[in-house]
Amino acid sequence: MRYLTEQQAEEQARKTAHQAVEEVLEKLGVDVANVREMQKDLAHLRQQRKAAEQVGVWTRRILLGIFITSVCATLWAGFLSGLKGSN
Repeated sequence: MRYLTEQQAEEQARKTAHQAVEEVLEKLGVDVANVREMQKDLAHLRQQRKAAEQVGVWTRRILLGIFITSVCATLWAGFLSGLKGSN
């Protein structure tokens, strides 16, 4: 039985881990030979996520604005109605 040095064991572990990661990525449908495309895909997904978050933020702002405007309009209409009723 041949014993490995620490450096040889680390190199073997590194190779094995690299092979395992490549296998997992291939099973997930990633082209491991073209890493640049995967990076572009992930960057695109990040942009889509940020855009979706912004849509949520703006939707909440718009709904809050509509609510505040309707409350103010209701109060103004009540105020005007009160003025007309006191004449």
